[in-house]
Amino acid sequence: MSKILQIVRREYLQAVKKKSFIVMTILGPILLAALMIAPTLLMEYGNETVNIAVCDQSGIFRHLNADNDKDINFNYVEGNLEELKQGLSAQQYDALLYIPDDPISIGGMVYANSTLNTGVMSSILAAMKRDYTNAILLSEFNIAKDSLDTYVKRQTDNIALGYIHIDKNGVEETKASESREIQLVIGLLVGLVIYMFIFMYCTMVQRSVLEEKTNRIVEVIISSVKPVQLMIGKIVGVALIGLTQILIWIVFTGVIMGVVSLAVPDLFGTQQSTELMQQISAGEETVAVAMPTEGNHFLDAVREINFTQLILLFIFFFLAGYFLYASLFAAIGAAVDNDTDSQQFVLPLTVPLILAIVMSTYVADNPGGKVAFWMSMIPFTSPVTMMMRIPAGAEAVQGWEILLSCSILILTCAFAVWVAAKIYKTGILMYGKKTTYKELWRWIKYKN
Repeated sequence: MSKILQIVRREYLQAVKKKSFIVMTILGPILLAALMIAPTLLMEYGNETVNIAVCDQSGIFRHLNADNDKDINFNYVEGNLEELKQGLSAQQYDALLYIPDDPISIGGMVYANSTLNTGVMSSILAAMKRDYTNAILLSEFNIAKDSLDTYVKRQTDNIALGYIHIDKNGVEETKASESREIQLVIGLLVGLVIYMFIFMYCTMVQRSVLEEKTNRIVEVIISSVKPVQLMIGKIVGVALIGLTQILIWIVFTGVIMGVVSLAVPDLFGTQQSTELMQQISAGEETVAVAMPTEGNHFLDAVREINFTQLILLFIFFFLAGYFLYASLFAAIGAAVDNDTDSQQFVLPLTVPLILAIVMSTYVADNPGGKVAFWMSMIPFTSPVTMMMRIPAGAEAVQGWEILLSCSILILTCAFAVWVAAKIYKTGILMYGKKTTYKELWRWIKYKN
């Protein structure tokens, strides 16, 4: 045990002192924050207003508007087409919408000096359809579109759809459909996080083993410790490296997001949240009025999740899944001499993980189905799939399913470690020979 701890300590300290680890630890939170902030910034400040001159010779489209698209302005102009094209060349406007007086077909032509994106073209077409619809309603039925929309909205606002789950004892459990959707989204995110961590740090284990083998450092290490001890120590050491990096990323990402939210209050609705907190402090009645309905659905859905169970199972499936894949990735690193040769062995291992992600949408939408059940029982997909089902509650995954999945995963981990140890012990000192599946099978059958 002391030798394994020494290997863990060496692996951990050696990795955290590398410049690449320090750089990625610093860049990681910045990149994560940028991925979350950049789309919002682009939507908020990146769009430029497009001024469109409208020449309507038909007299049909007289009230064009971009509806909710604030980045498009319609300005009506008069004149012939050639004069208006000259104004376009003089950059008096960004585009020209010319609608001829054609009794046969209704439509227009857009002229522009620069290429317009498909969003602008779609907005123009949608605006023409809305205006034409309004004109028909008003002329044929004497109904204003705004009045019709208000009436329809008032009548349909009373429509509600509930969801009732009946358990095996016949007891009804009422749950809003929004709550179910939110819980499934949370499960989907948790499954994706486990996939990312397992793939990232298992690859790190493989590269570490392959690097030591290529540099022949392992020949010196093997003289002092057993190959199995070296493999286990390396796997545990990389796990600690990953936990350290993840914790740092979480803390620094939170700090960056907090600073940005203070610098740009409207970006994440900070100003609105501040006003809401002031209203909350005023009294209970204000709280009831101020709290949005969507927020209530979200909070109710979060409260229904058993977070103690979720956290414990997350830790178990992450560690078990990591240990399962890391041992096999370490065996691959020991069996080959370079990254190119390792691809033929890595691909079959990554296929189950990729399959779990490909099927994630289906599993999240139907967590109690047969596909979700069997993927939860297969140990190579269960760490990802099972975590997608847990937040849905007992109606989607029962206790015996969790116990069975955990038991199968533990047994598979033990078998994978045994197989990996056999391959690692023989392959770590093999050089200059291209490894095949037939060769691996012979190493596994060795009685040494």
